[in-house]
Formats: sequence, C-alpha cells, structure tokens
Amino acid sequence: MLNGQTNFNDLNRLVFLKEVVNPLYSELLEFQNENNIKLEPYKKHAQDYQAKNIFDINFLKSNFFSELVYLPLDNPKTIALGELLFKDPQLSNKNIMSCLTCHNPEKAFTDGLPKSKSNTAGVFTSRNSPTILNAGYSTRYFLDMRAFDLEKQVMHVVDNDLEFNTDFKTIVRKLNSNSEYVNMFKAAYGDISKVYINERSVSNALAAYVNSLKSFNSAFDQYVRNESDEYPEDAKRGFNLFMGKAACGSCHFAPMFNGTIPPFYLDSESEVLGITQGFDSINPKLDTDLGRMNNGLSGDHQPYYKNSFKTVTIRNIALTAPYMHNGSFETLEEVLEFYNLGGGAGMGLEVENQTLPDTPLDLSKQDIKDIIAFMETLTDVSEYVN
Repeated sequence: MLNGQTNFNDLNRLVFLKEVVNPLYSELLEFQNENNIKLEPYKKHAQDYQAKNIFDINFLKSNFFSELVYLPLDNPKTIALGELLFKDPQLSNKNIMSCLTCHNPEKAFTDGLPKSKSNTAGVFTSRNSPTILNAGYSTRYFLDMRAFDLEKQVMHVVDNDLEFNTDFKTIVRKLNSNSEYVNMFKAAYGDISKVYINERSVSNALAAYVNSLKSFNSAFDQYVRNESDEYPEDAKRGFNLFMGKAACGSCHFAPMFNGTIPPFYLDSESEVLGITQGFDSINPKLDTDLGRMNNGLSGDHQPYYKNSFKTVTIRNIALTAPYMHNGSFETLEEVLEFYNLGGGAGMGLEVENQTLPDTPLDLSKQDIKDIIAFMETLTDVSEYVN
C-alpha cells in the first residue's frame, strides 16, 4: 500500500497499522515459535515478546519498570491491600485525605480541578493531578519527574506539607491498631520481614494497586486488535492526523500514548512546550513553574529542563480536564489550538529551549475536531466505575 504514497500526510496510517504492521508482527511471532527461535532482546527492555499485536494488553511488561521494588507489583495480595490503603484517610495527618481525594475513578483517577486540593480548605497544590491509569509504564514519576519508581512516589506524597503531611512512623502505628490490616500485611509480607507493616511494605502495597490500574480496552484498542469492526470515520481521520500532520505521536508514543520512548521503552521524556497561564492567544503569559529543572535532583538541574514537564498519557483524556501541568486549558479545543499555534514560542513568547516546534501546524477546525474524536475513543474506565 506504500506504492505511490509520496506525500507524508496522505498515508493512511490506521490502515497501515491494521493491515500491515500488526499482521506482520503476529506472523513473525508465529514463525519464531514454530521454528523454536529463542526470543531474547539484544539488550534488556520492556517488550513482551509473546505479544501478537502492538496494542495487546501485554505488549509492554509493567513489572519491567518496577524491578527493584520491595515485592513484585503483580501480587494479588498486595494489590488488594493497596486498594484498601488507597481509599483510607488514615494515611494522612488528621485523617482528612486519601489518595481518592485527588484520584477519582469517575474522572479517570484525576480530580477535575486546575490544581489539586491540599490538606487545608481553600488552599491548592502547585500542579494539576494527572491520571494514574497506566502509570506503571514509566521510568519517572510526578510531572517534574522527581521520583524513579511508584514506591518512591508514595513516599513523596506522605511527607508533602500540602498533601498527607505525616510520616511513616505515624502511619504504621495507625495500621497496627487495625487487626484486618495486621492480618493482610502479615499474609503479604510475613515472609520478607518480621515487622510486616513498615515504610517499604506500605509503599509497596500502594504501588502494587496503582500499577494494577490499566486501561487498554477502549474502542480504539478493540478496533486495532480486530475485536470490533465498528469505529467512527472522524476518529479514523483523527488518528491519521495525530500520527501524521499534527505530529502528536512524536511525543505521545504508541501504544501507551505517553512519553515512554520506543523501540526499547527504557526512558520517559519531558518536554518544554511554553505552557501559558490560561489560554490567551492575544496576550499570552508564560507559566513560571520551572518544572523538571527544579525537582531537587542535581542531574536535572539543567537549563534545558527549565519549564520542562513529563509527557503524560492521552488515554482517557476526555475525562481528565482541565489540562496541562497548571490546569490552565479548560478544553481539548484549547489544547489543540495551543499546539496548532506552535506552543508558547509560536505565540510570540520567549521560551528557552522549547522542544515543541514553534511553526504553526495549519490544522483546520475540522482537523482539530477529528483529532479530538480519535482521543475520545481512547476512553476506558468501565472496570473502575460502578
């Protein structure tokens, strides 16, 4: 189907994916298995070599991204324990917050606010709450990328003055007073330590639950896995624009549509976009959050990471408004128009080291509608909403 395709924008990428890439991927696996060809990577990376489709649920191994944790994150006992902890306000100072405060399943585990609530009424944190669905498929965590695994992410929340504002010693004391928790921790961690409720086990259980939150059964996934023949025409056009003319796929990499970089998925990206304070194309003002440059890690304190933020997934994006690290864009139309203009630099602002090209994308209003139609087909939260 590539014959005669000389224009970058004319290639039907969705047809190419369904009729060429995925069939070849599947047939190559079948050939290798039939001929007893040992499937080993030349270097360690995240792909599961038994996946038959690059949008298979098991295409990437989430445990690859959590190798050094206290206990592997796929343990059913720790996942069940982590779910209880996730919903329990006892983990916070004065028992006023839980993980659910900022991660509501009905909003794809976000909170619908520009910046998340703090532990004080009327006070908010400095950033928007991203979805934690598929969070396990990453090598760095938080929007400024300051944590290297899901266990450490928990630790940051516990001692943050605006969030749980407590310490593990206090949490452990509370949990030890509950016989149900004592029994569950003993069943899960009793073989590792005689002190089964401790900082590592609490963090590990929460990390296991978060790691279990996966979303790979959207209308788009079903269509590209040939589980469904139904898929909207505008979404088909939108996918081709997303992966082509609009260049969204150059940062939001398939199949996760986040910043974890193919083909080996060994690292996660951040980008400098020139995010503004609200969407104002006439008198834009650059957001002042330094992002990754100011995350406390000496290796990231570099000029090129100024105003740089993690590339998060666009899966379930229809449910996660408002958008960007500062929650300053209320709609997907505003987000797309921002990119269409070339980010902050394209809007006339001085943005140091902007990684987004500052040239306009020349997307029409219909193009933008189509891209949004595609992104809306990436919605899949039915497993987590009653």
